[in-house]
Amino acid sequence: MYRLDYERALVLTADKWKADAGGIPPFCFLLATARDISGRKVSDPDDDEVLLLRVEGVANLAMERDLLSVREEALRQALVGGRIPTTDDVLGIDPYTKERISFTGLDCRILGTFYEEQLDGEMVLDWGHDVDNFYATATYRVYKPIGDGLSSIASYLKPVADQSVQRVRIGVVRYSSTRRRARAAGHADAAVEINVEDFVGQKTGMFGMTRMGKSNTMKTVTARVFMVSERRRRMGEAPIGQLIFDPQGEYANPNTQDGTEIAAIGPNHVSIYKFGADGSQSHVRPLGINFFDPQQIGAVQAMVAGELADSSSGYVQDFAQASFEDDRSDRRATAYAQRGRLALYASLLKAGFKPPTGYSVLVPVKKELREAIDPPKPAPSDGEEEAKEPLLRLLPNGNGMCAIRAENMIEVVQKVIDLREAGSVAAKEFTDDVRWQSTEPIFTGQSLSSRVRGYRNLIKLNRFHNENTKRDVADEIHEDLVAGRVIIVDLHLGAEAVIKRLSEAIVYRLIAKQTEIFTSGTKPPSIQVVVEEAHNLFDRRKFDKDRSDPWVDLAKEAAKLNIGLVYATQEVTGVAHEVLANTKNWVVAHLNNTREVQELSRFYDFAAHADSIIKAEDKGYVRLKTMSSPFIVPVQIDRYGLEVVNEARAVAGESALVPPPTQGTLL
Repeated sequence: MYRLDYERALVLTADKWKADAGGIPPFCFLLATARDISGRKVSDPDDDEVLLLRVEGVANLAMERDLLSVREEALRQALVGGRIPTTDDVLGIDPYTKERISFTGLDCRILGTFYEEQLDGEMVLDWGHDVDNFYATATYRVYKPIGDGLSSIASYLKPVADQSVQRVRIGVVRYSSTRRRARAAGHADAAVEINVEDFVGQKTGMFGMTRMGKSNTMKTVTARVFMVSERRRRMGEAPIGQLIFDPQGEYANPNTQDGTEIAAIGPNHVSIYKFGADGSQSHVRPLGINFFDPQQIGAVQAMVAGELADSSSGYVQDFAQASFEDDRSDRRATAYAQRGRLALYASLLKAGFKPPTGYSVLVPVKKELREAIDPPKPAPSDGEEEAKEPLLRLLPNGNGMCAIRAENMIEVVQKVIDLREAGSVAAKEFTDDVRWQSTEPIFTGQSLSSRVRGYRNLIKLNRFHNENTKRDVADEIHEDLVAGRVIIVDLHLGAEAVIKRLSEAIVYRLIAKQTEIFTSGTKPPSIQVVVEEAHNLFDRRKFDKDRSDPWVDLAKEAAKLNIGLVYATQEVTGVAHEVLANTKNWVVAHLNNTREVQELSRFYDFAAHADSIIKAEDKGYVRLKTMSSPFIVPVQIDRYGLEVVNEARAVAGESALVPPPTQGTLL
């Protein structure tokens, strides 16, 4: 040790020592200790703690100017004499001087201190983020950890009482883009393990340019979380559901980069939702909802409100906030919800939506209004034609409950409006509720004295509609998540507008379901949500302006609702500060501009790695900071492939998959 204070250490080394240690790359971990590890007995025992250093540059030595003069003169004499200077033959320098000029200094940051401590009656290796004492520099010895020692440091997890730990391998230590010397010295395979529990219920950010390994890391984390979930299930604990929004289809389908996919874990554990699914595979289910199903009204309302969101009319906000679901505890509220749905379904019919075969809705209508809408007709006498079916079919013993067929809905709704405008008290009472009032402008295209597009804006939602779907797909997805399944929403075949609306509807319902459980006094089930292109979803402008955005709600409420959020982005600056500030796990690959790196440098000590993040364009080379790890570790992430898939399958009790045979080349 050449110099030491509470923040930095300057280390003296020599060319031979560096060569023997397999090189000293930037960001290399070093250990400094006053402890004598040689085993020799000393009269005064050394202090029993170890400083962890990180190499961040070169330090000038006290005699640096003189040593440079000696080197310069030796080189000058060699060149003048017509000889090429080498490390073995430097003209004019005696062996003693030659050895002296081989010394150099390393500028290191002190990351913290390892020491032993009692925890729950057990001696553990503890960690402090600073230094509580230091001795004269001559007391210290400095070592480069390799192999298992380096792996223990890179995989270190600060011990916490009652902390659940599930260690899994994520990759190997990688200090620099150039790895030739590390491989030659056998120092390139020190494994890095993480605690998967760090990712459950927490925010995890994956940052980096396209094709730099973000998706590979996300797949690896997904597979590892699945393994933890299956172990929990085996121990009688609640499993972990995972919801993946897959814009490129690479999680649901095999690709040339990985050779396999998340779905390869098996249909017993993975469900895929996608457009155009025909039901031939039980685990591949169709995306889309039945807009006329009262059980799916929540998703329908969210999608309609989203499509109308660009309108400045006040009815849109009222529509988004109203409840169109039946309330068993409030008969009056249920009646108004049914009337509101009638107006909404009539609007959908005007927008060209196809109802299920023989479809009708049930709505309570008082006798006065029934007879005004559909005046009673005398029974036909002999020889007269049968009277056509009434617009409202009164159900027996239904307390005024009427069935209204799909082909009559538009006419019924229009008659109610006309009767109210003509002064009908019964029609006014029928429509005197926010559910009808906020939906009527959609049906009529008229809001107060202004014309609005109304139902015309819903025409594009036809692509979401599947009249044969029996349940809200979001509810089905939530049930699968509670059961601990991995859900992949394959969006690569859908139009962008369709993808956006459907994803938002699923997130709305997920939040609503988890909130319902949370407010009942029960701990919500563990769910992980995986999203790409997060800078579009968690844009900081949304946090300031659009408080009703489902992604904003997810980012804010995720931890409380026991939802873990794994998000990937190329633009750190595009993600709201509230999201970044609450991100517990950071995986940072190559970023190509200083603006993004400057934003990143505001968190932890990523500023120390800024130049390397911009310069190194190696796939899978990341700087990793997890919740349990007290410092950043440079890691080469393992490639996601069949080996990882088979590990996950084995934990779930499934047989291993066999790689396909290599195809021969035709001559």
